[in-house]
Amino acid sequence: MNVSDKEFIVAIELGSSKISGIAGKKRKDGTMQVLAYAEKNTAGCVKRGVVYNIEKVYQSVNWIISKLESTLKAKITRAYVGIGGQSVRSYKCVVRRNMLTQSYITNDAIDSIRQESYEIPFNDYTVLENYPQEFLVDSNVIADPVGVMGTNVEGEFLDIIAKTKLRTNIETVFDNVGIDIAEELVSPLQLANGVLTDAEKRSGCALVDLGADTTTLVVYKNNIVRYLVTIPLGSHNINKDLATLPVDEAETEDLKLKYGDACQDLDVTDENEPWSYTTSDGLQIEVATIKNVIEARMSEIIANVSSQIVNSDYSDKLLAGLILTGGGSNMKNVVKAFVKSTKIDKVRIAHKVNSQVVKTSNAGSINIENARSTTILSLLLAGSVPCGGAVLKREPDMFDQQAKEDERLLRQREAEAAAAAEAQDAVTFDNVKAGIRAAYEKVQKQMTELEEHGRDKKVRRKAQELALSVLDEAVGEKYAQAAQALGGKDKFKQSLKEGADLAEILQKSVEELTQKVNKANKENSVFGRLTSLITEIVSEDNN
Repeated sequence: MNVSDKEFIVAIELGSSKISGIAGKKRKDGTMQVLAYAEKNTAGCVKRGVVYNIEKVYQSVNWIISKLESTLKAKITRAYVGIGGQSVRSYKCVVRRNMLTQSYITNDAIDSIRQESYEIPFNDYTVLENYPQEFLVDSNVIADPVGVMGTNVEGEFLDIIAKTKLRTNIETVFDNVGIDIAEELVSPLQLANGVLTDAEKRSGCALVDLGADTTTLVVYKNNIVRYLVTIPLGSHNINKDLATLPVDEAETEDLKLKYGDACQDLDVTDENEPWSYTTSDGLQIEVATIKNVIEARMSEIIANVSSQIVNSDYSDKLLAGLILTGGGSNMKNVVKAFVKSTKIDKVRIAHKVNSQVVKTSNAGSINIENARSTTILSLLLAGSVPCGGAVLKREPDMFDQQAKEDERLLRQREAEAAAAAEAQDAVTFDNVKAGIRAAYEKVQKQMTELEEHGRDKKVRRKAQELALSVLDEAVGEKYAQAAQALGGKDKFKQSLKEGADLAEILQKSVEELTQKVNKANKENSVFGRLTSLITEIVSEDNN
């Protein structure tokens, strides 16, 4: 096959179970023809849709591009890349504008309001897409306020946001590979465009993509995206559960496909089904146990989806129901399980994209009528700019290759240095927390000593000096700097909360020590001792 540089589009999906690349061209009749396809298992270098190991992802993408180029007999210069993963979610924001006087609302005014919603700062997050929801003009709800007379305008927008690092890591990978990113596409939204009908988007529906490491929910109403969330649970969690039975990790996927049932019918038994499964190392496990493990985890995933549908505030407005897709939608009785959990009767599985897609004999292993392929095909269908270059005729120049390799290694070293610095910051904060714990123990010990030897002036002075200095030493500038270094990073939230809790406990302990010192000083002053003596005499006389 020899494809001219104006004929094909390339899309790359960085999935949690595999990285895949596809090339195709649009025919005049609107059909998408798949020309080449390649995929490679990620083996943990992409976790929950996030690039964790830049070097391994680079190697995989580089291999996929080479495979596609070999099939196309043409150079790939750019590609459409899907952005997805755990941090991708929606965030509603409201922007208000006072026009000062009654005046007609113009396009420029609405564009300005929308731009302001784009620029709302999110700590360590970036805005990928922005969707107007509705406008309020002088307390009147209006879908399109342009041309309406009013003084106060309020716009509600839905920002689709993701961790800035997610985007940065993807761009680093493609810089290293040496091809441009034609456009970064939000995978869940392109998937929705690929498998949902206009009628479903208009009537109200929820798209559920049951992936390997994550499950993504997108809610539509009146042709507008209303809600998007990524749940950090997927079919790989089922595999991990099966591995605890114990089953060898290499067997878990086949076991899930063979016995997976999202909603078992316990009143119906299959007489031909064996009662037990024998693992590769000879261990026998009851099939009923395997099924129960799979159903339990699948029920948890579906329950989370059901909860998020309620959180969207559109659970009672989804007239078109639920649309399921992704690898997890292939599980037996998955529709029955969703109906049971969500109480939504209308549920369908999107096994393929709505547009007509055909593949050539060179398109490899992709199954265009399987729900596992809907995302990569949706990304391909979204492309419009040709992704090819000159027909391959010669080997790349060795000096160009060396320069690219040097640049790639430099980026890799920079990424490794950043990761090392982050790890060191985490260690520093752990040391600070250890110091707070030690300070707390010191204060407690001093309180015990004060209670036993409060009459000793040296003991009281030592306790007072500790109460005055220990907070500055344990929760002073060093603590503030260490906490600031980890601030805004989700994976350190728990550690930061633990540090704050420890600091609060130490603060209360120091306050208690200070009170005890003041009490001991008062009791052991001349006046205090005289008062105590008088009290004792009065007590003896009364007796």
